[in-house]
Amino acid sequence: MDLIYADKERKDLGVMSGYNMDMAFGVSENDFECAIDRDSHCCEAGYILYVEDEEYGGIIDSVAVDTGKDVITYGGRTWHGVLENKIICPEAGQDYLVLNGEANTVLQELIENMKLQTLFRASEEDSGIRIVSYQMNRYISGYTGIRKMLKDADAKLKIRWNRGMVEISAVPRIDYSQDEEFDDSQVDFTIKKNYLPVNHIICLGIGDLRERAVIHVFTDENGGVQQYSTKETPLQDSDYILDERNQVLFGQNEVVEVLDYPNADITYNFILLEGKPSDWATKYEEYFKQKFETDSTTGEEVASGEFESVKADSATAYKLIKTAPADWSENYGNYFVKFNTGLAMEYRKVEGASAYVHTVTSSKPSDWSENYGGYYQKSGSEFVTVPGTVTEKYTKQSKKPSDWAKNWGDYYYAFNDGTKSEFKRVEGITKYSYTVQTKKPTDWNDSCTSYFKKKKGGGYESVSEVNKKAPTWKAKTYYTRTSYQVAPSWSEKTRYTYSKSEAAPAWKASTYYIRDTKQSAPTFETNKYYEFTDTPVAPPFLANTFYRRVSDQYAVMVAEAVERLETHHASDELSIALEETEQTYDIGDLVGTREEKTGIESVQEVVKKIIEINDTEVSITYEVN
Repeated sequence: MDLIYADKERKDLGVMSGYNMDMAFGVSENDFECAIDRDSHCCEAGYILYVEDEEYGGIIDSVAVDTGKDVITYGGRTWHGVLENKIICPEAGQDYLVLNGEANTVLQELIENMKLQTLFRASEEDSGIRIVSYQMNRYISGYTGIRKMLKDADAKLKIRWNRGMVEISAVPRIDYSQDEEFDDSQVDFTIKKNYLPVNHIICLGIGDLRERAVIHVFTDENGGVQQYSTKETPLQDSDYILDERNQVLFGQNEVVEVLDYPNADITYNFILLEGKPSDWATKYEEYFKQKFETDSTTGEEVASGEFESVKADSATAYKLIKTAPADWSENYGNYFVKFNTGLAMEYRKVEGASAYVHTVTSSKPSDWSENYGGYYQKSGSEFVTVPGTVTEKYTKQSKKPSDWAKNWGDYYYAFNDGTKSEFKRVEGITKYSYTVQTKKPTDWNDSCTSYFKKKKGGGYESVSEVNKKAPTWKAKTYYTRTSYQVAPSWSEKTRYTYSKSEAAPAWKASTYYIRDTKQSAPTFETNKYYEFTDTPVAPPFLANTFYRRVSDQYAVMVAEAVERLETHHASDELSIALEETEQTYDIGDLVGTREEKTGIESVQEVVKKIIEINDTEVSITYEVN
């Protein structure tokens, strides 16, 4: 096998000869050593070793000399180790990095996040694997974070040296246990099964004593996590089940662990307001709107994905009057009454009962912009209040907002059916998630074909009947499928934000009128009339513009608890000599075993590969967990 060495600029210098290379990668180590005769010394720190189209290789970080054995050993990070020694960070101003899209495209985003694009690149092929709103752990090591993300999508990471760079890609992980369950006649193994792992985690979050946030997460006897929220995608504290109604194991069968997490991060979500809240006038500052920024390339205003509190529209307001002012009889015209135009609420000056006198205005009034509704224009023989100019604006987004993965439904795209053009809300893409069954469904015998099982090469397929009957049900083998909506791919050419506003029409001399009257004051009515003040006022409410912020103090704890429970229920100990088989496995693949005497079965994940390479041979051993 040609082990090529290259300098710091990745210029090939030659093929290593007489070498022995040991490397290990996966859950630990992620490094290598390459030993050669001292007379064959050819590399320096920073040089690269690689095998074309293989995952074997890395960067030399150390050089050791043993004069007694006359050997030089180059040591360093494998490509996996290079990734592991980088940190995946949230975007500026964001609590978490949320990833969404085709898996290889997401991998390229992560390469750029870790600033490794001069050495690494993601495959440009469509993997067929979708990353769905995956929330990356904060400041997690690169290789660990990528493996966790791909595992969540039932996929694995492939690495190879390809045309001068390290190319990474996502492919479906293979579950060899589906139709290749090893027994002791095929391969030697030792196995220990834990029949009663932790099945109840009490999560303790922020707060003190009885004020502390507490939530219980349970499994059934086969590790199935029981429902812990009232909604499939909880957004706020009220969406969680905080009592113990879903506990299924009791007494000696209950094994409890406490997750003490006093510093668990609170997740904040923003929910778009379609209707005006009842407390908008007094508590508008408790609501939010998106921040916009100017795109440096196009000069357009684009959504930044960040949110800010709603601010007062101006330093002036209309205050409701409870009792008749002392000057009501003489100056009622200086007060106002609220009027609904059909588009928005506006304030108009109080009118008396006498005949009106309309005087055309030749110069623009100083309060035109704020109080145009208090002026009039002719409509035939009648005088009507001046209507505002309603503007509906769709602004093209040339930069992907950071909230796209969560709030894609708040954006629009241009649509033309051949006869008319319009803007429509962005539609989600239907995807499917599969939940492993740990309890036999009650309709299994009659409806087994509505369930699914894994395919060896990745993916899922419908369960088939055997001789017109349901196959024998087995825990953790069959799945239910549910559909959900995810964000479509971002496209700067078709995504828009929508806003609607009403403003004063353009001023035209000798067009608008002031209404005068010699009339007497109307009878004063409590809670009907307003006076103009300098008290801050809520801005006009516009549907689909403002957001309600909600907090979720349980999401982080629950995610940690579920991960722990999955680890506990995958705690079978298996040592198996996979190298005795003729198969090559990848990190993330699954293997299964069965011992005939005890009937003990175990499905384990390949978590580490230990590789030894010399000039002509490659030997691989594996660790599973």
